[in-house]
Amino acid sequence: MSINVAASRIFLVSTDSNFSQSLATRFTSKFELSVFENWDLLFQNIHQRPNVIFLEIESELVNAIPFLDKMLDFDKNIPVILILKNNNITDFDFSLKSNIYACLQKEELTEQRLYFLLKNTSQANQLQNQLEKLDIKMHHNIVKNMVYNCASMQRVAQLIDKASSTNIPCYISGEQGTGKGAAAYLIHYLSNKKLFPYLYLKLSTIEPEDLEKEFFGYENHQNQIVQEGKLALANGGTLYLEDIHLLPLPFQIKFLSAIKSGYFQRVGGSQKIPFKIRLITSTPKYLFPEMEAGDFLESLYYRLMGLTINIPPLKDRANDIILLASNLMQDFFEKNNFEKKILSKAAKQKLLAYSFPGNIRELKSIIKRAMILADENIISEDDIEFGNSSNQISFSNQNMTFEEYKSKIIHHFLKKYDHDILVVSTKLDIGKSTIYRMLKSEKEKSTKKMTWPNMF
Repeated sequence: MSINVAASRIFLVSTDSNFSQSLATRFTSKFELSVFENWDLLFQNIHQRPNVIFLEIESELVNAIPFLDKMLDFDKNIPVILILKNNNITDFDFSLKSNIYACLQKEELTEQRLYFLLKNTSQANQLQNQLEKLDIKMHHNIVKNMVYNCASMQRVAQLIDKASSTNIPCYISGEQGTGKGAAAYLIHYLSNKKLFPYLYLKLSTIEPEDLEKEFFGYENHQNQIVQEGKLALANGGTLYLEDIHLLPLPFQIKFLSAIKSGYFQRVGGSQKIPFKIRLITSTPKYLFPEMEAGDFLESLYYRLMGLTINIPPLKDRANDIILLASNLMQDFFEKNNFEKKILSKAAKQKLLAYSFPGNIRELKSIIKRAMILADENIISEDDIEFGNSSNQISFSNQNMTFEEYKSKIIHHFLKKYDHDILVVSTKLDIGKSTIYRMLKSEKEKSTKKMTWPNMF
């Protein structure tokens, strides 16, 4: 009796010619069986995309791990059926490799067993194809539903769509508050890494001497992990690094070495730890001048520049301002169970005439404030406040020490410039180390305070 289920391309890795010939006689012409003597020959033909792979294991089952890992990297949905000989089953945990569909002794591969294996893998493939089509449809709908009208943002949406279909590094440029972080998360969410970790690291908040611990982790002298690094925590997923231009040159060299080798060592440790992540980086400035000035490694620059996405400032998106404002208002209604309000014509004109130096982040703040200030269901131009007064530092009726005044001024500028310590230190003409020491001291003081859980 020959097996007749849905047409399939089958790959078999076996050095047993009698076994492969016996297997071939059981299939109808709907099946295309290719036999390979080893894994290398199979991978030379993997572009043919088999529907199922039969892999004969001649020694210990654990020896198949490199093959299974390589197949997972190529396509995690191709099922692998392991054929064992001489009862060479070990205590191998089959759940560790998601592409193992079945594992059985050679003598167990009966006509009936083979029929059901191929029938079930065929159905699984069809179901997976349907899921992928739905996923692609959802993927495009999410990008399509991004809030924009202007041509420049249409280009951004197209690049996000393309970026999410690959695993190459992405570099996002744009002013503060334009939505670089949102674009980075969208790329991760729409990609095949969406079920894996997504970590965000704002480099302007990390002291240079702490970078190695943040990235690589830290072990004590007993080889116990004191702090796990972001490369380990994000393994398999995406690591988004904001303000990449702030990486000091000595650390750039170590980071580049880890990226090139695919391994890192914890601070204080000696073990080389493998990692595989997708890197997304961003800055509010262009990196090329930094590289030309010798402040950024050329080799690291080109490692990170896989796909560049430039997000335009809000002032260059006039057609999107009212659209974004309406979207923010709708979001506010839904999240806060708030009474619906609309923008008056004068309020819209006031928004359109403003330059939005804080971009979308500032627009969000303006709209939230207007929603609360408006007494009627219509938001007037008087309800639209651009927050100039809120940006002023108020010292009236405050009895503070000099250090408290200094802290207040620094925090004001940190907030104003999105915690970019380099910019703030330049604006105030003080050293970066002064700001780092102040933040560290305040953090230590806050952790020393005893706090009780909020029971109410």
